[in-house]
Amino acid sequence: MCQSQESPVTQVPRTTGATFSVIVMTFNRPGPLQRCLESLAAQTLPSDTFEVVLVNASDVPVVDVAADFSGRLRLVHLPGPNLGVAGNRNRGAGASSADLLAFLDDDCVAHAIWLERLSRACRDNPGALIGGGVENPHAENAYAAAGQVITAAVDSFFNPPGQEPRFFPGLNFAVERAAYLAIGGCDAGFGRLAAEDRDFIDRWRMSGRRLAACPEAIVRHEHRSSLRGFLKQYFNYGRGAWRYHRLRANRGSGEMSEDTKLHLQLRHHVQTHLQPLPLWMRVKVILLLCAWQVANAAGFCWQAVAEACGRRPDGVVHP
Repeated sequence: MCQSQESPVTQVPRTTGATFSVIVMTFNRPGPLQRCLESLAAQTLPSDTFEVVLVNASDVPVVDVAADFSGRLRLVHLPGPNLGVAGNRNRGAGASSADLLAFLDDDCVAHAIWLERLSRACRDNPGALIGGGVENPHAENAYAAAGQVITAAVDSFFNPPGQEPRFFPGLNFAVERAAYLAIGGCDAGFGRLAAEDRDFIDRWRMSGRRLAACPEAIVRHEHRSSLRGFLKQYFNYGRGAWRYHRLRANRGSGEMSEDTKLHLQLRHHVQTHLQPLPLWMRVKVILLLCAWQVANAAGFCWQAVAEACGRRPDGVVHP
C-alpha cells in the first residue's frame, strides 16, 4: 500500500459515544466554514451521536467561528500547519473517536438528512466506502455551472448505471475508520496537489474493498466562481493527476489510458447535463469546458517537468 512516509496517520486516544466523526478541513474560509458547520448543527441525526473534527490550517483566524458552535456541536478543534488535503485528512482521522468517518469540505453545505442517509448506507453496505451526491447552489454562475457539469461528467464516466462505482470525490464520502487506517489513509506525499482522493480510492479498490453510492446523501458544493479560481483549481488537478498516474503505474493498479477515455468521450458524458441550461449559459459552459481541458493538461505537463527536475509536490527541491 502507498502510505506516505512523510506524514503517516497519527492516532490519539479515543473516547466513546459517537457513531460518526465528521472530518472538516478548513483553510482561510471563515464564511463558508460558518455555513458548513451550520448545516451540521441542523442534521436530523441527533447531535450527541456524532462529533465534528475541525482540522484548521488557516492563517485567517476561524476560532470565533468554531466557538459559535461549541454548545451546538460536539466539536474537536485541531489548529495546525497546512499539510495539504491528504495530510489534513489524516490528522482528522487520527483524532477521531467514532467507528465511522465522514469527510466534508468546508465549502460544502450538507442537506439536513445527509448524515442520517450516510449512516443508513454504511449499515446496509458494511465495509464499503460510501459516496454521496453533489449539487450546485449557484446555477446562475457560469464557473459554478461548469464545475458542476465536470463533476457530473466524472460521475457518469466512473460510475455508469448498473455497474459498481469506481470513484467518488473526497468532498463527500464515508468510510469505516479502521479500514481507512488499515490502508494508511491518504498519501500525504501529494502535499498541496489535488487527486489524493483518486489515489486513496484506487488503493482502496486494489485492496479488495468496494464502493457503494448513496446519491441521496447530498451536499451543496460552492464551486469556484471566478475565471482565475476555476483555472487554478483545474491546473492543480492536472498536477495531481501526474503524481496519481505515476504512483498507479508503479503499483500496477491500472493504465492511464483507461482514464483518458473520459476526455476522448467528453461530449457523450456532458451532453445530458448541458441540455437543460439556457443557450447563453450553455455557450459559456462549453467554453469553460475547453478551458478546463487546457488547464488540466497544462498542470499535468508542468508537474511532469517539475518532478523530472527534482521538485516534490510540497515545492521543496531535492537533489
